Amino acid sequence: MPSAVIPGNKSIKQVWSPGSLQGIYATAETIASRDLNNLYRTSCYFADPEKYRAFCALYAVMRIVDDRIDEVLARREISDDERNREREILEAWRRIVTACLAGRSPDEQDICGTGQPQVDVLLATFSEAIELFPVPAVLWENFFTSMGWDLEEGRFKSYREFLEYTEGASVAPTTIYLYLIAAVRPDKGGAYHPPDEFDLIRCGRELGLFAYIGHILRDLPHDIAAGDRGLLYLTSEDMAAHGITEQVLFSDLDSGITSPPLKALIRELVERARASASRGRADMQVLEGKLDPDCVFILELIVRIYEKVIDKIVSCSCDVMADRHRLTDLEKIQIAVETADSMGLTLA
Repeated sequence: MPSAVIPGNKSIKQVWSPGSLQGIYATAETIASRDLNNLYRTSCYFADPEKYRAFCALYAVMRIVDDRIDEVLARREISDDERNREREILEAWRRIVTACLAGRSPDEQDICGTGQPQVDVLLATFSEAIELFPVPAVLWENFFTSMGWDLEEGRFKSYREFLEYTEGASVAPTTIYLYLIAAVRPDKGGAYHPPDEFDLIRCGRELGLFAYIGHILRDLPHDIAAGDRGLLYLTSEDMAAHGITEQVLFSDLDSGITSPPLKALIRELVERARASASRGRADMQVLEGKLDPDCVFILELIVRIYEKVIDKIVSCSCDVMADRHRLTDLEKIQIAVETADSMGLTLA
């Protein structure tokens, strides 16, 4: 889609950065901007403050839940009582979000049950965001389902099982972000909605899978290092097809060199990611001429960042164990400059 020049606009600029927001939204911004992740980086180009605030509010809730699960999984041993406690906290968050999406006040017992000291502030911003950007509730349900899977499982048997998990782990946040990018406000004071002809769910699914495979391949050494207590995103089905065992993965990690069988699997996953990106880009075409310049730029930029993640892995001969495949901050800045240039824009 947006490789064409945007008429009437010759510059694009970063409007936001950590610390831009005040009041109740400052908490959400602090959480959403943690580690300067790719979604946060691109959200800083939103010209519409409502979109930026909504991103911070919605993404902060996902980060709070996801980061807590990650912290649990990072422990070497988890007792049954601890696991049950984490399930209860996750279910409290699920019920709170479900209530907010339905326009109801969450149960006070659930609010206390999150164990999150900033929950009241986060829910205030979350409720405002979903009123302006009523994203499909199924995305949140899928998200919580995948977070629950993390507490129960650590391995995927088949690629189909992995795809089901991805619906909540990556497709949900990707689609919510895509909603923010594509949504327009036809009536001042009303809610934002994507164009009717745009298949939000299908495009979000393709782009979410594409980005997640890139994320998994980028972080594969870290995930293998977690051992039995961590999640392994390579499926048993794919590993068996390439003659790979978990011992092979541990051996590759120890040697710092990716073995030929693992390289072959990585190449196969790269092709799957690129196919999903191609289908997602095809779905993006319907947005041509319907978005504000900043949103056109943001959509193209986030896709290009993950394309570069994949490209750099390939340029390193799919050797992820040598740890030369990660994009640097400077490279991400250069991607933004190149994206603007390809669209006939100047990055101010």
